[in-house]
Amino acid sequence: MRIVTAQEMKQIEKNAAQSGLSYYQMMENAGAAAVSFILENLNNHTEHVLILTGKGNKGGDGFVTARLLTQRGYTVEILMVDGIPVTEDAKKNYNLCAEMNLPIHTFATQHDESFFRKFTLIIDALYGTGFHGNLHDTAAAAAAAVNAHIAAVVALDIPSGVNGDTAEADTNAIRANYTIAFDSLKHAHVAHSAAVYCGEVICADIGIPESCHALE
Repeated sequence: MRIVTAQEMKQIEKNAAQSGLSYYQMMENAGAAAVSFILENLNNHTEHVLILTGKGNKGGDGFVTARLLTQRGYTVEILMVDGIPVTEDAKKNYNLCAEMNLPIHTFATQHDESFFRKFTLIIDALYGTGFHGNLHDTAAAAAAAVNAHIAAVVALDIPSGVNGDTAEADTNAIRANYTIAFDSLKHAHVAHSAAVYCGEVICADIGIPESCHALE
């Protein structure tokens, strides 16, 4: 069982990119791994899916997941908590979802209880393992709404609001039923204090060659 820090994971991804596996393909693989897990284990919760996205590459993972679940026939809506993504690969996947005419909302316009009530599965693709500090007001409100709603919750890589290295968590950090760790476990995944947020942790292969895990 490989456990790495957020910085070490960045280096592993950099090694993979230098070996020929693009960051875009890693994002695609992460979304595909999430969809595979959901279809195998949560198929009875996929009537109506909500995906929370942030502005970075974790949000990009969420857009890939949205696209692939839609292609499998599921009803998917996207809630951009921090607005339109800013990283290149996440932007590409946002544009693909927009071209598919998926319902894409902002938290400013869709945040009341009735909006969340219709979803049977919520996927957290807001913040990644590099998160530290506290959730800002909008993210905290979105996370609190998720935690107050009765639905299955899957976190991509790590629940938003949890520090991947220290396992420290914001008061409103998302409490997931399942966390899909990409490529390697992070320290929060095995910390007792973060178990209430991570739920059951599954480590998913996203195509990074074993040779890329050598760290100097």
